[in-house]
Amino acid sequence: MSFESQERQTRESVDGLMRRQVRTVLRHKKRRRKVKKVSLIALAVMVSVSVVVLAWSAPASARKKIDLDFATFWPAVDFQAAVGHKNWMKTISDRVMAETKDYEIVWTEFYGVHPAKLLDGIESGTYDVGTSGPGYSPGVFPLWAGPEYPGELNRKNAYTMSLTIQALHEQMPELQKQFDRTKMKLMHFWSTGPGYFLMVPGKDIRKQDDFSGKTVRAANPASVACIETLGAKPLFAPMSVALERFEAKLIDGILCPTDTPKGFGLGNYVRHVVSAPFSYHFVFFKVMNKGTYDGLPAEVRKIVDEVNAVYPAYYGQLRTWGEADGLEYMKKLEGFSYYDPSKETPADYAKWVASTDGLIKKWIGSDATKKAVWDKYRELDKYYSTTAPYSNWTHSWPTQPVPPTGKK
Repeated sequence: MSFESQERQTRESVDGLMRRQVRTVLRHKKRRRKVKKVSLIALAVMVSVSVVVLAWSAPASARKKIDLDFATFWPAVDFQAAVGHKNWMKTISDRVMAETKDYEIVWTEFYGVHPAKLLDGIESGTYDVGTSGPGYSPGVFPLWAGPEYPGELNRKNAYTMSLTIQALHEQMPELQKQFDRTKMKLMHFWSTGPGYFLMVPGKDIRKQDDFSGKTVRAANPASVACIETLGAKPLFAPMSVALERFEAKLIDGILCPTDTPKGFGLGNYVRHVVSAPFSYHFVFFKVMNKGTYDGLPAEVRKIVDEVNAVYPAYYGQLRTWGEADGLEYMKKLEGFSYYDPSKETPADYAKWVASTDGLIKKWIGSDATKKAVWDKYRELDKYYSTTAPYSNWTHSWPTQPVPPTGKK
């Protein structure tokens, strides 16, 4: 029976009920007027409630819940998690509710997961979706080590660098093949912005000789090589270990972008900011368990794919904003200093760059595939850093960029 037929039948039943009740009331005319009035009011309330109950009991299509676990190494308070990752999940959930009749997405979120355990968790199905980077799992995606090496590159900001990395993956089949042997489905890539040496009080760096005797945390093998070549001692460890070493006063600095003092709590330790964009590039990706992805309904997969397509640019813009936000945060800390050797001592800075030039050459060796990856990376870095509208884009701090829906 259709909803309209049920509604018509309900009205007819209610009308008949009202007529019978009224006739009953009229047969008892001798009752006091007050009692009759109360009875009629009660009857009206009863009929109204009956109509509401009958109307709300109309059949409605139930949605199937799709439960997904999302895991990341970022702490929940960091903007990448609190804004970026939550916007990605919300955008997908909202679109599934709006564009499908049968499904809804329910997320369970895990923050602060050890980076080395994330990919294993995705592969095993412990987590459905996760964010990590090739640098956290050396050897799993060996060709991605190249773009993280220091070099004479533009590395303008996280926006252009994210576009560069996503395009590099899309244009290099050799990079795509690295996922074939895994149980992971790539969602998308994105990137940090350029690197900085963030140093504790009394351990500032002004010239290359200042690196000597200092211990600096490195996030990936390329950063280990860079720090060693500049003259410092690298500590290759996850951020959780780095924070413990800072607390114990066992390390002097870290090579990373400027969002970390606020998002990871490094502002409790570091005060000196030394700009060194040539030195650093950390690649991130978001992946989903292949079985999970293949098991999604086709209309849900389509939404996920469309959202992923626009998120390298959005995450790049958001990270550029977040790194500016982190720098503004540091400016308010007592003892803050900022040094840009490329502008203040360009001759010495050129020596920093030159001293690390052999690292990428050593990585490439005689491998034609590695050389092709590096050459394409440099080409794309130049394109996005010098070609409008990408090169003209500026962050909107303090206003966050608007998350895209990806809807076509």
